[in-house]
Amino acid sequence: MKNLIPSLLIIFFWTTPLLKARESYRVESLSTPPGVVCEVTGLDYTQDGTLYLCTRQGDVWSEKKGQWNRFAYGLHEPMGLCIGKEGEVYVSQRPEITQLIDEDGDNICDYQKTICADFSMETNFHQYTYGLIQDRTGNLFGTLSCAGLTRPDGTPGSARGYSPTPYRMWSYQVTPNGQFIPWSAGLRSANGIGFNLDGDLFAADNQGDWVATSMLHHLNKGDFHGHPEALRWDENFTHRKDPENAPIKLLAGMRKPPAVHFPHGELANSPGSPICDTTAGKFGPFAGQLFIGDIVHPRIIRVALEKVNGQYQGACFSFYHAKGLKSGICRLTFSPDGALIVGRAGEGNWARGLPGRGLQKIAYTGTDPFEIHRINLIPDGFTFHFTQPLALDLKAKSVNVETLSYRYQYGPNYGYPKSDKKKIVPDEIIISKDRKSVQVKIPGLEKRKIYQFSVMGVRNQTGQSLRNSTAHYTLNELPNQ
Repeated sequence: MKNLIPSLLIIFFWTTPLLKARESYRVESLSTPPGVVCEVTGLDYTQDGTLYLCTRQGDVWSEKKGQWNRFAYGLHEPMGLCIGKEGEVYVSQRPEITQLIDEDGDNICDYQKTICADFSMETNFHQYTYGLIQDRTGNLFGTLSCAGLTRPDGTPGSARGYSPTPYRMWSYQVTPNGQFIPWSAGLRSANGIGFNLDGDLFAADNQGDWVATSMLHHLNKGDFHGHPEALRWDENFTHRKDPENAPIKLLAGMRKPPAVHFPHGELANSPGSPICDTTAGKFGPFAGQLFIGDIVHPRIIRVALEKVNGQYQGACFSFYHAKGLKSGICRLTFSPDGALIVGRAGEGNWARGLPGRGLQKIAYTGTDPFEIHRINLIPDGFTFHFTQPLALDLKAKSVNVETLSYRYQYGPNYGYPKSDKKKIVPDEIIISKDRKSVQVKIPGLEKRKIYQFSVMGVRNQTGQSLRNSTAHYTLNELPNQ
């Protein structure tokens, strides 16, 4: 037994660092308001570290140091929340954008003020008012989902997007003085909205009619994102009385392509709101990148964007899947200490029966994962950047990058499969001198295609393989073209 103990200690100290290297992130469930069905639809922190959340049931709760307090109640299915000035919380209810005000500082809303009600709402299960986020000058932004009512001609509309009243299927801005400004059109049901580090707006639309697969859109004022029903409320569109029967060629020419496509079933079925990593390294090596959860899958997606010819495009990766994470992910936010807080709303019309409600968090353990950090387009291929240097003895001939290019058709169907698929053999693979990146030379790069990569044979200087070896890059623009 005496001889066995040193051996066990050697095994323990030898294996512990290896285990830590693999466990870069940990997931844990958080407390929720006691006795409450906590379907989280909005999350934000105040500067003093108080967490506020809203629920589909119409409550707003605050939490600090484990103590929950009901801040407001009786709201009409709020689907988003953001913090304003001290004592102010903004929520997006179905019929209006509302400011909740705590005048006396007792952490209970004293009165509600309608900021804006200049958009439409009618009795319909699917008329969500998503949001909210606020820019530095006080403008609020969100999205208005499609309707699912029977159409005027009597045909069912529940499975297809419909915009019976203004400005359904648009993103919007509400100015500090309460003015409603339609922002961009053609979003079927973009569940949430977020900024990147540059203050640009993004929203992830859900697969459905005219949306071949779930996708991330960059939202500039005046953009058209693809679903023609929204064009009923565009006075400059000549086919506005019957937009779905407008020529597809015309619609395709107007459409701004998505920044990133999420392969349906592989990465996302019903993505929520994007959140930018503003933690400056507290959450690991992905500062400035976007993270998006999914209602159906217990998965967080990571997005690394770049601009080519002034347009956003880039790669998406599976960041965290299962391993303690639960489904029903609707909202994300980062805590003051750099953890990713996961708000789950796993019941309701669009997620009936999913066992997911409440709060979880994903915390960085301090050990960087070995991952593809980002992918950049170059004139003759792509450069893969890694979070850790590659093994010193790794040769380019040992690296295998299986590559498939494909498209998603733009049209009225409820989703489309991958089409125009081509397997590609890279011309050359070059490992950089600093061992931190690999160039993959791809013959015949094509615009408006998605490139799927499976990277094998790569290992870091401790012998680890990649934590996630698959990536999908949406190529909209080629350099200097």
